[in-house]
Amino acid sequence: MLSNKILLQLQEMLLKAVLLGQSLPGHTQPIRFPDLSFILRQPIIFLLDTNLSGPIFIREFPSPIRILSVEALLQESQTHGDITYLQFQPPEVTDDAVRLTLEARIATRDPNQSKLGLSNISVKFLKVADEWKVVDEPIYSAA
Repeated sequence: MLSNKILLQLQEMLLKAVLLGQSLPGHTQPIRFPDLSFILRQPIIFLLDTNLSGPIFIREFPSPIRILSVEALLQESQTHGDITYLQFQPPEVTDDAVRLTLEARIATRDPNQSKLGLSNISVKFLKVADEWKVVDEPIYSAA
């Protein structure tokens, strides 16, 4: 069974690669998240706590990352207008593999409007000799 600590490390790895345009272990190409510019326009990177295994810290990233609940995100968007944020989908876990999906979305000022989807990335990590590596090409999709 996968521990929360390991899952959090994999989530940090993916988030760091997305925000900094770095490659993931076992993969040579840097991650090029299609809608990263929407995320980086804001002075704070918003990350929803849904499906997050714990607090994430990326010391190398110049902007602060704020982890917040769905309710706090809705309040923030009603106060400040449209907010672009990141959210992990539930992980898909097997004995030796984990698929993580990170998506960018927009919470609008209008509480009656559903959140708008942007792009997402899905990455499969495989445990190889006590290390987690990306075994397939990341899958990108846009809404």
